Amino acid sequence: MEEVFDKRVQRSKTDIKRTFLNLLQEKPYHLISISEIVRKANYNRGTFYANFECKDYLLQEVIQEVLSEMIKQIRVPYKEITKVNFHNMDPRDITLFDYFKKNIDLFKLLLSNHIQVDFRFQMAKAIEELFIAEYEYELAEDSELDQKWLYIYRAHGVAGLIIRWIEEDCSTPPEYMSKQIIELMMTSTEVFYVKP
Repeated sequence: MEEVFDKRVQRSKTDIKRTFLNLLQEKPYHLISISEIVRKANYNRGTFYANFECKDYLLQEVIQEVLSEMIKQIRVPYKEITKVNFHNMDPRDITLFDYFKKNIDLFKLLLSNHIQVDFRFQMAKAIEELFIAEYEYELAEDSELDQKWLYIYRAHGVAGLIIRWIEEDCSTPPEYMSKQIIELMMTSTEVFYVKP
C-alpha cells in the first residue's frame, strides 16, 4: 500500500512540475499563482502544499533537478578513469551538449526573464563546486596559480560557453562543441596583441 502511495505522490509532484513549466512558457513567474498551477494540473491546493512549501520551493526543486542532471552529464566521460589527459579524450564521450540540445526548451526557459532567480549563476556555481570537489589539476611545479581560481575560471567559462550555445539555438553540432571544450581546456596563451 505504501508503494502505491509513493507512486501517487511522485506522480502528483511530476504533474505539478510539468504544469508549472508549461505555465512558465506562457507568462513570467510572478504572474503564476498556486491556484492556477493546481487547477491546470487537476489537483487541489492541499496536494500542492503536501509536496511543496511554496511556489519558490517548487521552482528551486525544478532547478536543483536540472542542475543535478547537468552534473551527472559532466561526469559521464570520467566514470571509469582517474587520470584524464585531454589529448586522449574522445569528444563523443562527452554527452553534456547532447543533453542540452535535447532539453533546449527547458534551458531557454530557465535562462529567460520569466524566472526571478539567476539561473546563469547557479549553473556556473554548480560546475564550480563539482570541479573543486572532484577534480585536481596537474600544474607545472613552478606555477604560482591558486587552483581555486583555476576552478572558478574554468567553471564559469564552461557555463558561459554553454549558455551562449543555447542562446544561439545549439546551432553548431554537440560533437563540435565537445571538441571546443577539450581544446579550451588545453589552451593557454602567454601573449596577446592589442588591436589598433
